[in-house]
Amino acid sequence: MFSVGVLYSSQTLLEVVDQGRVDSANFATSFARIGVADGKVVLETAQNCRWLRILEDGAIRLTERGGQLRSIVSPEACLREQLYDVLMATPPAWSRKMVQGRFEALQAMPDDTRQCFKDCGLTDGSDDDTVTWWDRATSSLRSERSRLLNIVGRRAEKLSLGYERLRTGKEPLWQGFETNRAGFDVLSVVDATTDKRLKIEVKGSSMRKSEASFFVTRNEWNTATTSNAFQFHLWLVRDSAPKLFVVPAGDVKPHIPVDSGSGQWTGAELFFRDFGAFEIASPSPTAVMATR
Repeated sequence: MFSVGVLYSSQTLLEVVDQGRVDSANFATSFARIGVADGKVVLETAQNCRWLRILEDGAIRLTERGGQLRSIVSPEACLREQLYDVLMATPPAWSRKMVQGRFEALQAMPDDTRQCFKDCGLTDGSDDDTVTWWDRATSSLRSERSRLLNIVGRRAEKLSLGYERLRTGKEPLWQGFETNRAGFDVLSVVDATTDKRLKIEVKGSSMRKSEASFFVTRNEWNTATTSNAFQFHLWLVRDSAPKLFVVPAGDVKPHIPVDSGSGQWTGAELFFRDFGAFEIASPSPTAVMATR
């Protein structure tokens, strides 16, 4: 998708669709190639980026966004809008570097992607249009990343709720859904034979254990250190078989920063790999989620 040839060929396809009926049934034979690119790749790119849609009768039509692209007079300006849509459709791993600045992002890109950015006039200069494009893309990616992190976090919390139901036979409280100011996400009990409260802070990641990290806030740590029973549930939810690490607060303490002078820490990034010894033989995801 990060090919200027595919993007230009997509412009050609949008023009063809805009001028008359194009049918998906005979698309492969009629458009084996579009411009300099494979027709199938061009159509898939246009669909993924929501420039085109296929109706029930097989007719291919412009979407509202496709119509907007057709109205852009400047080819370079259109390329930039297309590149923005490609980024938003499926943010690649390197896109996380965009929040660190243009240089960092360009260094992290594959060569063909960097060339695409160059052809779009985005690798050099600091004119208003270029800066605006980078700021807009970075802001959108940050929002999308926040949305995805929230999805992973909610999934991890639901897994912990199910795990605690199975472990204790009692209904835990989903505190994190009610308020994010409590300093923990799940209120359970120490075991099935007692009503002694157990506070649990849940963290989730969709990355590999070697790369996964999580953040501990000052409020969460203050709650951990002032509670009689507090645990961290760390969930790796990368695939269909989530892994759980149950870590007592005391074992997290060596990784927590300390205040110095007039400086006070507000958040700390920790890494899953440092808590590998706390991985447990958790119930199957099917069993855990069946308790919802």
